[in-house]
Amino acid sequence: MAIGASGAWWTASQHYGLEIETLNHAATKKDLGTATKAVEDMASFQKGFNDALTIFQATQQRNAQAQQDLGRVLLDLRSTSAGLRNDFADLPARIASAAQPALAEYATTCTAVFETMADRGGRLVESGAGIAAKADGHAADAQMIRQSWPGQ
Repeated sequence: MAIGASGAWWTASQHYGLEIETLNHAATKKDLGTATKAVEDMASFQKGFNDALTIFQATQQRNAQAQQDLGRVLLDLRSTSAGLRNDFADLPARIASAAQPALAEYATTCTAVFETMADRGGRLVESGAGIAAKADGHAADAQMIRQSWPGQ
């Protein structure tokens, strides 16, 4: 009788031990699935972050180039303006002593110069507007990166 009871006890022990191991295995498998999903999510986030950082850096480089271009245009404009000031300084004396054909030629030349100035001024305004738009885009990219950073 004792052997039968011991055998039954051992069989029940083995059965419940197997059931416990099966439950432990299922829980571990579920935890592993959750951890795998978390790692995949982190990898996806990191890729998005790296892409955003690449775009941000490219935008910074374009903005720096646009600022350099604007600086060159402004220097050219200052140089041209200084030259015009010198030309205009002695203009009244030259007009007073000029003959009629020279005045007509001078008027034509002045008109051409003013048309060129107006055209270049318009392009300068367009260039400035383009730089402002790029700066707005840069600011938006920087804000997006700040907002997407963990812990913010």
